[in-house]
Amino acid sequence: MRSSLVAALLLSGSAFAGESRYASAACTELKTELVQGAKEQGVALNEEEIGTLTTDKATVVATSIAGYDKVPATDYEKGVDAAFVYIDSEEAGIPAGHYRVNVRANKEDIQVGRYKAIATLIDKDGKEVAQRATVIETFPSAVKSARYGSPMSVGIQQQTINDWNLTRFRKTIIVVIVHSWGVTGIDLFGTDYSSDYGF
Repeated sequence: MRSSLVAALLLSGSAFAGESRYASAACTELKTELVQGAKEQGVALNEEEIGTLTTDKATVVATSIAGYDKVPATDYEKGVDAAFVYIDSEEAGIPAGHYRVNVRANKEDIQVGRYKAIATLIDKDGKEVAQRATVIETFPSAVKSARYGSPMSVGIQQQTINDWNLTRFRKTIIVVIVHSWGVTGIDLFGTDYSSDYGF
């Protein structure tokens, strides 16, 4: 159901509600650094939709690649540069830095509705650093931009997932990109949460 992923949009270019104005100033600086990091790698960004998340254990800044909203779902078979992120968190299991995120799905999985994909995090040297679970939902037709307030929205969600016996908890941070033809959810901590979405 589309609402489950859309509801995950907790942030869209702002700090957590209740954070001090100093945290908001830090978020502005993080956004500027993300744009600079992308320019150094020759990547054009959707700068109006940068999302930030800062906690005591993680800093994540993310947005979509410019033009991502115009890429057809069939291109996922070849791999699509979907997002550009800065991540600094020990729990993510990767070095702190800027990463281009390329999303790929198997041809037989691409459909209208939800399906699994893999996001590859690529560093400034073009090295593939990690692969992460991704959920894509492709809509049957484009939705009007007024539904979300803009043609593209980028949000970051932090959540704790319980395992089957409720004795352990895993934290994850998910970048959610909503655009006119679908939703892409990229798990930066490598937690396969696809069972939560009915796979």
